[in-house]
Amino acid sequence: MTPRLRRLASIAAAAALFTPAPGVAATRLFIRNHVASNDVRGLAAWQGSLVAATTGGLVTVAMPAGPLVKTIAAPGGLPSNRALCLVVSPSGDLWIGTADAGIARRSPAGRWRRTLTTFDGLPSNDVQALLRSGDSVWVGTTGGVALFAETPANARVALRRSDSRASTAGALVSDDVRALAMVRDTLWAGTGGGLSSFASGSWQDRTAVFGGAVDALLAVGDTLWIGTDAGPRAYVNGVLAPVEPGYTGGSLALALDGGTLYSGSNLGVYRRTGGAWSLTGPGLPFGSTRALGVAPDGALWAGAAAGLARFAAGAWTAYVTEGPAVESLQKAVVRDHETWFTPGNQIAPGLGAGFVIRTDGTSWSVVSNTSTGGALQATSVFGILAAREGDLWLGHCCASGVPRPRVERFDPDANAWVYPGPTNVLSFAQAPNGLVYGAGVELENGVYVFDPSGAVVDSLTPLNTQGSARGSGLSSNNLRAIAFDPAGVAWIATADVGVDRWDGRGTAAHADDFWDHFATGFPSPKTLAVVALDTTTAYVGTQAGIVVISGGRLDRTRMADVNDVIGAVPVQDLARDPRRVVWIGTTAGLSRYDDAARTMERFTTADGLVDDDVRGLAWDEARGILWVATARGVSEVHPQAAGVPGLSSAAYAYPNPATGASGAVRIGGLTGAVTGEIRDLAGNLVRNFRIDPVSSAAWDLRDASGAPAAPGVYLITLRDGSRVQTLRIAVTR
Repeated sequence: MTPRLRRLASIAAAAALFTPAPGVAATRLFIRNHVASNDVRGLAAWQGSLVAATTGGLVTVAMPAGPLVKTIAAPGGLPSNRALCLVVSPSGDLWIGTADAGIARRSPAGRWRRTLTTFDGLPSNDVQALLRSGDSVWVGTTGGVALFAETPANARVALRRSDSRASTAGALVSDDVRALAMVRDTLWAGTGGGLSSFASGSWQDRTAVFGGAVDALLAVGDTLWIGTDAGPRAYVNGVLAPVEPGYTGGSLALALDGGTLYSGSNLGVYRRTGGAWSLTGPGLPFGSTRALGVAPDGALWAGAAAGLARFAAGAWTAYVTEGPAVESLQKAVVRDHETWFTPGNQIAPGLGAGFVIRTDGTSWSVVSNTSTGGALQATSVFGILAAREGDLWLGHCCASGVPRPRVERFDPDANAWVYPGPTNVLSFAQAPNGLVYGAGVELENGVYVFDPSGAVVDSLTPLNTQGSARGSGLSSNNLRAIAFDPAGVAWIATADVGVDRWDGRGTAAHADDFWDHFATGFPSPKTLAVVALDTTTAYVGTQAGIVVISGGRLDRTRMADVNDVIGAVPVQDLARDPRRVVWIGTTAGLSRYDDAARTMERFTTADGLVDDDVRGLAWDEARGILWVATARGVSEVHPQAAGVPGLSSAAYAYPNPATGASGAVRIGGLTGAVTGEIRDLAGNLVRNFRIDPVSSAAWDLRDASGAPAAPGVYLITLRDGSRVQTLRIAVTR
């Protein structure tokens, strides 16, 4: 080795000594997921209850009308929230057809059996229809039809056939199989391209009977009722009857209750009487009725885009579950004890565009154009900021038409609205001095500066920032995010040309400003998110990974720590907590990077997240919760960092005192899993339990025999390793 090479090797070795090696983390996440479960697609009576298949999992309704209990996707359980159809199998299992994960199966005892997928012979994992026939179940998918035989004694299944349009030489007229019905020994399949039938081992093209799209089928004796775009039509004795009088719109669902035929449509539910149709009474939730079913108590239920409804005495009573109003969300902020979310371009059933969603972690509500009497503009909301003064800043985006999407300042406590004037703002940040900065898109000029009252006091544009004391000013007017460090220096993420760092130097004049531009060495110049960790370090999310800038240079070591784990994926949002932890939201999951310890961890749906497409993040320091907005719901994440005990003096029992109406005694203030027991004052054991920050119910207020607990004082002992804490709780009538 030459002297020069030896010197270079020595320098590299010395540098390595001063670069901390990446650590090993073991953060545990306790996750509670929140999904929109009111878009109902299928109904079935099972185990004495009514079960609804929704695009947000299952909803089970105890008879006669509640309570309503959700079952949502979880590792080892329901494989997908996008449930479309249901049937009770020969063994008594509930089969659930999903839009993307095949067929889930749940036993009467509540155990989840192995999911059936294309590996088992399904033509597609998008299952749209299920029909029991004897000891078999027919399955309609977007890829064709399958037939499974099930042994009733042990629920074992075997594939009997799997057919597609190609494998049947077109006799199955379309692979888009939407409905199934059995008339005597003939199976009828309703598809996007008309009818087919199966009998004596072969398929037949029955488009001569009906060749249009079929959304529903129902066999009533020898009559096949067909749900068409023009309404229900009866096929009997080789003749297809026209739609009978009184019906308008398509037929999306069919059901027979007490000898009366009902049809769901985009206008409501029709009832057939004496060869004519009429709409049933009022009270249905908003949206098309895509599901009809008869509950175990004989009541007719309907499922619409915005909830369930029960029919009695000529009218409908609606029932909805708690959760976000829409499936896909964009950004999140924490304001006091509430978290607020923006929906972007999502349309809520019955609300249209122009709304924001809030939750306290238990109940959910919407502030909309309708609920505010037009104060909230009826255009898409993307940007949101919870200002230190308590106001919410909302940025509507992105359109050039009239009216242009505007900026709003909203005080939820006073229900007061201010309209500053700028439009098409995608992101906000508040500087240490209290000024609010709004980053606009290409339809506008750049960054708008507001005082806390909502008045526009300045702007930063590519034009008016030229001639600064250092740098060439704002690089683009097409912006994606903005963040401030503790000294008031701004980081501005652009859509196409990297990030700008701006130091206004405490004056209103732009001539003395310092501008620095960063793009060289980025995995992509298309930047989506930015967060300032301190006065020297910023993390930038790009279209192809993370960028770390420290001391004015790229920190390639930390970039490698992150990017080697997440890959070249879009980083859609970033959040920080005060312990120098950066949370990273990508299209492929959630990551946690400890900047000080250089520990990197990645979490996905396999770890319990509701979805891997993470759009927005908000850290709630008061409660130690990370709120994660995704394309398919919200994850409420309670992280327990390695070495942090699950139990501390912050633990408390609630409600206290408790009554039978309380439902359960819960333990708050936990940061991890703990065990414990409940005893009466005489020392008698009442209940053992294991709880965590999400599953916090410790006691159902029943004694060891299962009877309601007697009034009095009880002791709750909590244990986490060597840590022990005792709480007292009173039980009253």
